[in-house]
Amino acid sequence: MANKIFYSILILLILGSVGVTYWRIVVQKDYQIVAEVSCDPTTESCFHYEPEPCATDNYDCLSKPPEEAYDYKMISKKAAVIYACEQTEEKIGCAEELSCLENETDCSYTNCDPAELGEGEACAVMAEDDAIAQDATVIEEPTTDEATTTPEE
Repeated sequence: MANKIFYSILILLILGSVGVTYWRIVVQKDYQIVAEVSCDPTTESCFHYEPEPCATDNYDCLSKPPEEAYDYKMISKKAAVIYACEQTEEKIGCAEELSCLENETDCSYTNCDPAELGEGEACAVMAEDDAIAQDATVIEEPTTDEATTTPEE
């Protein structure tokens, strides 16, 4: 009798756990989606994807169009927000590409950090002119109050 009670409780706990997980993931869509979005290496630190060159003896590789290199950054966004956007007829808040909306919580971008690169990852290299432009400092112009003040005689 004790075994039947134990197994009954165990089965109820397992079914309850599966039910709660189903509710959170399928119904509420309570999870983050991480995806690649476009990035401009002249203004941001971007990840860089460089496809492997095609081997001349690999027929599968030769029959496909060649892949192109591209720069990207990562976005982390709530699945419920993406789903809600896609379900509206007007696509309010939707863009061609995933993006963080103004005042949106749980949405962030991850740019390339050379100190934290994983295996197979690389940062985009900016052109030398772009790096010089980013390192340049901005000299502030005096405001009109400061420019018109003269020493008294």
